Amino acid sequence: MRQILKRLVRMIIGYGAVQWAGPLLSLIFTPIITRVLNPADYGVADYVFTISSAIAIVATFGLPQALTTHFNDQSDSVWQRRVVGSALVPALAFAAIASVALLILAPWIAQVSFGNQMHTSLFQLVGAAFTSGTVGMILTTAAQSALRVRWGMTFSVATVLTMAMGNVLFIVILRLGAMGLLLTPILTAATVSVLSAIIARSLIGAPSWSTVKLLLKSGAWLLPGAAAVWALQMVDRLFLVRYVSTTELGHYAIANKLAGLLYVALSPLYTAWTPLALATQNDPNARERYASMSRIFVGVVLLAALGLSLFSTEILIILTRPAYLPASPYVGFLVYGQVFGGIGTLFYAGALASRLLKEVSWSALVGAGVNMLLNFALVPTYKIWGATIATVIGMAVPQLFLYVWVQRKYPIPYPISKLVYALLVQFVLVIVGRFVPPLRFPLRVALKLGLFALLPLSYIWLGIISRHEVKQVGLFVHNRLRLLGSVIEPED
Repeated sequence: MRQILKRLVRMIIGYGAVQWAGPLLSLIFTPIITRVLNPADYGVADYVFTISSAIAIVATFGLPQALTTHFNDQSDSVWQRRVVGSALVPALAFAAIASVALLILAPWIAQVSFGNQMHTSLFQLVGAAFTSGTVGMILTTAAQSALRVRWGMTFSVATVLTMAMGNVLFIVILRLGAMGLLLTPILTAATVSVLSAIIARSLIGAPSWSTVKLLLKSGAWLLPGAAAVWALQMVDRLFLVRYVSTTELGHYAIANKLAGLLYVALSPLYTAWTPLALATQNDPNARERYASMSRIFVGVVLLAALGLSLFSTEILIILTRPAYLPASPYVGFLVYGQVFGGIGTLFYAGALASRLLKEVSWSALVGAGVNMLLNFALVPTYKIWGATIATVIGMAVPQLFLYVWVQRKYPIPYPISKLVYALLVQFVLVIVGRFVPPLRFPLRVALKLGLFALLPLSYIWLGIISRHEVKQVGLFVHNRLRLLGSVIEPED
């Protein structure tokens, strides 16, 4: 357990150093961008991205997930290079077809969505850019599967720099509005594709028809799951656009962006865990290690979610302007979609290790079906709150089904009762936090910090963290501080 934890920490630090730099840069730009753009710009751009991402999911045909699944089937480099080359060929072909389709259908999609063709050029823009990001998507997935942390860091640095340039150029200087919001990720994806083609070219081998067929077969099973994941995260916009204004769409978009900070904060953990879990799946004590890791994993996710929920209003005050503050109430509940998604990363690794590809897809499809039914039933009456409830429940359902299916074929002794109790305690603290009165800023923050501190204390009571582990952490910190003090202490 200690060894796998050390490897995980090293990978998290490697990925996190630059993966966190990007979101930090985004946070720095947010106060500027939200003063240049109005909520309607966010709403329109978010909806266009919803449509384009749906088409992109179909176009990828589950190939990135299939690549992750089969990359470590054999440990020799010849096989791994063949898998990467065999994934690139169909991925580029499907992306080209999708690009042409969106360019042709853009006027019709704009008319159906907004009742006019004002935003046709936005759909055409994202359609024209489909193919440019495909190489980066496949090669960054291959680099993660090969545990090439330094390559991942390089790609992340490129992402950060390009995003910064795009925000400054397209949004702040040129004032392109919704188009600027779309041009920035398009430029970033193209840059990463070029860079990955240069750096990770050694991972590309000659494609094999038999390997292409293997990847397409696995991708066919995984595609419904990927499409269902999109539906869980994005389909509510298709309902909301008919019942709320573009300004309200913008409030919902900024609330989702803020809730998505949980994923951003923990993405190095997610990025590191799945390939590491698959790389160690044949170790004798792998399942027990997975179970032990789940305590730490879930504890970190819940703690980060609580902080984001409690301080959502304060974050919006700092990062935006008053026009965006109506988004605050939704953040505290939308963040549970990210919580369940994070917990699902644990079960997803187990599912890939046991080749439960159909079950991954079916669990996501069931969740997407529940989500769409709830959106259909709730959005006309409750609008954004209905979409919020549908999203959270829809994200919880797949994890429940996936857990049951994985336990049948690849049983892992997760401490489920402890994890459920921790979730309940965290939810109670979120609810209590919503009723903190509008006191003066220092007092209000102090009360919320007190609520926040109760969660890690409850971990000891629930057994999420043992007293022995607390002592070990205390000794580690004490020794590190003493070592640091001896280094900086001036000589006599």
